[in-house]
Amino acid sequence: MGGSGSTYLRHALGRAGLAVHNKPDIVHHRHWVKQGRAAQHAEFMRRADGCTLDTTGIAGIQRYLDRLASAPATTAVLSTWAEQHLLRHTGRRRVVFLLREPAAAYRSMCEPGRHGDIADEYGGPDSWFAVFYAERWRKIAEEYLTMRAAGWDVLLWSYEHLPEHARRDGYGEIVTEWRRSAPRLRPALRDETIDLIRRCTGEVRKALDISDW
Repeated sequence: MGGSGSTYLRHALGRAGLAVHNKPDIVHHRHWVKQGRAAQHAEFMRRADGCTLDTTGIAGIQRYLDRLASAPATTAVLSTWAEQHLLRHTGRRRVVFLLREPAAAYRSMCEPGRHGDIADEYGGPDSWFAVFYAERWRKIAEEYLTMRAAGWDVLLWSYEHLPEHARRDGYGEIVTEWRRSAPRLRPALRDETIDLIRRCTGEVRKALDISDW
């Protein structure tokens, strides 16, 4: 999700020689839902290198993931299906989850040059948009925990330890250019906002057991 390093990951996978579908599932975000099915279909095809989502249900997602898995040297960076708890209903496959400490990820996403315009629509970074973001973060983490408990081949990479985690799992070639950004939570966020985000995600962060979260 925004702020966790997914753009870096997408480019890194491309540098490693893979064809990377660029978050085609974003069409299930409310913005694209409002545009209608024709617009969703066209945007999905654009982001998925011509692949289509042939139905609106789980079966369509399953078929897309099956096609993706069968395409040589092809992968996808996804954005919304995990937080919507849809991946758990598809066929078993390897899924890598990339997450950053939630307050730091939120601050990064709210930067003016990134998605600060979205936060501004809600009243800025110190608005209730922080709760909306924290809930999205929590749901993604819950999807990982649910799939892990069910025995899926799932991996969790944290932004803070990305080189270590990628090398641990055999993907060290994609993190050779990794440059970690410092959190810099303040003064971008008020203490009350940071505390709110961490309260909303506290239980699931504890379950993930990343030491510096």
